Formats: sequence, C-alpha cells, structure tokens
Amino acid sequence: MEAERKKKKRTSAKTLQTAREAGYFGKKMLQNALKAREEGRPTAWSMVTWWEGELIAKAMGVELVFPENWGAFCASVRAAEPHLDRSHGEGFPSTLCGYARNCLGYARNMADNNLEVPPDAPGGGLARPTFLLSSGAACDARYKWFQALGRYLEVPVWTLELPHTGVKEYFLPGNKEHNIRFIVSELKEYVAFLENLLGKKLDWDRLSEIVDQTFKTLRIAYEVDLLRKAVPSPMVAQDFWSIMIPHLYLPDDPEAYEFYKRVYDEVKYKVDNKIAAIPNEKYRMMFSELPPWHTLGFFDEIAERYGIALVIESWSYHAIPPIPEEELEGVTDPLELIARLTYRMWTGYNETALEYGVDPGFFMSAYLKWAKEYRADGLFCHPLMSCRPATYTLLHTGNVLMDKFKVPSVVIDGDIVDLRVFNEEEAFSKVEAFVETMDHYREVRKKEGLPW
Repeated sequence: MEAERKKKKRTSAKTLQTAREAGYFGKKMLQNALKAREEGRPTAWSMVTWWEGELIAKAMGVELVFPENWGAFCASVRAAEPHLDRSHGEGFPSTLCGYARNCLGYARNMADNNLEVPPDAPGGGLARPTFLLSSGAACDARYKWFQALGRYLEVPVWTLELPHTGVKEYFLPGNKEHNIRFIVSELKEYVAFLENLLGKKLDWDRLSEIVDQTFKTLRIAYEVDLLRKAVPSPMVAQDFWSIMIPHLYLPDDPEAYEFYKRVYDEVKYKVDNKIAAIPNEKYRMMFSELPPWHTLGFFDEIAERYGIALVIESWSYHAIPPIPEEELEGVTDPLELIARLTYRMWTGYNETALEYGVDPGFFMSAYLKWAKEYRADGLFCHPLMSCRPATYTLLHTGNVLMDKFKVPSVVIDGDIVDLRVFNEEEAFSKVEAFVETMDHYREVRKKEGLPW
C-alpha cells in the first residue's frame, strides 16, 4: 500500500488545464497507426528527425508512431521494465539508450506474437511498420538501433543524414547554403525511396500544405516559450513535457495548431494577471536535458518543498527560433523549406555559442541564452546512464554558466526510462543542499552587477 501511495504521488499534477488535455495527441498517434494497419494502409516507426523525414512520409499517407515517445510513455506508466529486461536477455547492454532498449524488447515480444501487437502492450502498442525511418542526427545509438530491429522485423530502413557543423565552421562563407543543398539532395532520394516502396507518387501540393501548417504550429509554440520568461513563471517543465507532443510529433495536424492557440491563451492570461504556476515560487531553475519520465512527480514535490519552478527545459524538445524572413524570401520548394527548418533546429543558437566560445552549439548554447532571459537561479543537470549525447555537454554547460553568469548547477543522475537507476532520496538531499547554493550566488550576482 505504501509503495502504491508513493507511485501515485510521483505522477505529475501539471499546472495548466491544456497540459492535462495533451495526452490526447499521444493516444491519437498510436490509435491512428493501429487503425491504418487494420485497413492495410502504410505505417512507419520513426525516430524524431526534427521534421526532416516525418512531413514527407505524412504527405505520402503514412501513419507514424515514434518509439522514443512511446518509450517515454511506457516509463511514465511504469511499464518499461519488462521490455528492458527482454532487451537485456537479447544481449543488448544496460548502457544502451533506454528508448532503444524499450523498443527492442517490445519488438522481440512482437516477433514472438507473429508480428502482431502483444495484447498487453502499453497504450495499445506500436502497430507493425511498413518501414522504419531512421536518423543520423544527434546519436550513434539511434543510428544503429533501427538496424538492430532487423533481427525481428523484416522491413526496409531509411536513414536520413544531417550535417553537424561546428560553430566556427557554420559561419564560413557558403557553408550554410552548401549544407542546405546536401539536405535537399538527401530528401530527394528519400522521396524516391518512398515512391518506390509505396507504389505511388508524392502529392507535392499536399506536402506544401503540411509544411505551411508545420511552420504555423512551430511559430505559436515558440511564442509560448517567450511568454514563459515572465516572473512569476506561468508554466513549468511538468506542463511543457506534456504539451510538447503536438509540436514535436504532429505539427502538421490542424488540431495541434488549435491546441497551441489555447495553450498560448491560457499562458498569456496567467502572465497578464501575474498568476504563478506554483504559488510559492522562490527559485527559478533550468532543466537539462532529458527528464526521468517515470518520476516527473519529483518536480512537483521540490516545487512544494522548496519553491523551485523549472522555468525552461530540454532544448531538444522545443520549437525552433523562427527562421529570419529574408532567408525564406523566394523559397517555394517544400523540400528546401524542410531542410532549412531542420537545419535551424541544430544551428539556431550558434550565434550564442560563438559569443561564449562553446562548441557544439546544440545541447549547450540555448541554456547560456536562457539563463539571462529566464532569470535562472540554477541549472538542474540530469546525466543519463543510457544517453551520451544528452549528457556529455552537461558539465561544460554548468561550468560556463558559473563562469559567465554565476549561475550554479546541481547534478542528479538518472535515466529517461529505467526507474531502477533513479535514487529519489539522494536527489532530494542534493536539491535541499543546492537551495543554499542558489541563495549564495544570488548575492554574488548582485555584487557583480548582473541584472538578476
């Protein structure tokens, strides 16, 4: 009974009404793919490609599900461990990406069930795919993960590439346009692959509509981020990690756009009326990078105990800073618009990275910009046993924040999926001690003339 009480207590309460409604979109993705499979329409398992590959697949009539998102869902309902154990039994190490291990264990179960969805699959499970959409962006584990699924699923894999330009190289004459051309050429090959696989031609008008809708949705999602600079914070990370699903996975869906209009209105109302997400806000923290999906209620408890509001978080999940209008002038090719959109995701904070002399610009420099804009008292670093890309920059980011802004950081180990490596009591002890550290550096910033 006590264990069950604690389990319920760790379920995040959320502060926005719209955040409580956002689960609809995750369910919609899963159910649409299951229905498509029943009706003989194409489905795919897709990595997050930051819109590079998803939009084209949708224009081809493919229903997508995202094993990374589903892994987070499995963790949130504490149903991931059987998949993790099954993955381990297949010889995959416990240090492999938690999303990948959850998916590989599930695929093994599916293979044992004649490639049909196992009856006990969380959320209804992932529908059997027609193909797998992979990405070389961000992570070596992602690059190999979908190849490894070939043990269980005899379906083709398409891997999209994305240039990861260094910060100084990004500013070299002609470099950006060269990379955009490379991405467009990759997308043309991808279109040819889909047309051959599915036996039909891409509807370019439909793709243009999807791209236009995506730009609109990402714009309003970014405007919500801007509202969050307000003091007190009108919205915290526990809300964002729910509402991110529509813009990250379904930005082409008109329902997602209408949803974000309601999110914007709710957050704007709270800003205008100085309504705090947590009534006892005392400390404003940033969070980097991927959260412990199994224990999001932890952040509600530190809010209640210590007045900690997580005011901005998880760079890799946010909408991009809008592309400058002059860059888009005259661009009508939807493939080039997609290329510029995805490339912006990985380079949008390079100006900040150049200013502070950090590399890579992604995973790091957003927090250097946000520290001032969101008046951060500290950075919550969540290094993951199973995710190197979202971990290796954390300590450097913390060091630069301290050096430039006298903003301290606290390091609490955990994992995105595996509950067994997150020590809550140790985490509470570290946060309790860190409160005094934030008090100290507030005084230091005042003495040094920093604006917060």
